[in-house]
Amino acid sequence: MNNTERFLSIYQEKIHREGADKLLDYLRTGTDFFTAPASTRYHGAHEGGLLEHSLNVYDCLCDILARPRMKEVYGLSYSDESIAIVSLLHDVCKTNFYKV
Repeated sequence: MNNTERFLSIYQEKIHREGADKLLDYLRTGTDFFTAPASTRYHGAHEGGLLEHSLNVYDCLCDILARPRMKEVYGLSYSDESIAIVSLLHDVCKTNFYKV
């Protein structure tokens, strides 16, 4: 599974709130989200870097929140939908901004 397929799978499995389908359609057809770099000089400064970075943030957040200490000591517990939204979409403002 490539990064685009993985993103779409996670998005469609986890995000179900009103408007999610419209946002996904916009990301697919109105932006360069799946091919854009995440930056011009730092992390993900290559074609597809924004998508790769977003998936890395998703993986890291899932790993951190899965630790027992996060729930037991800090009381952190979030829905799968919230985790997917904040991690996968945290840099959506970078679409149609950077060029490779």
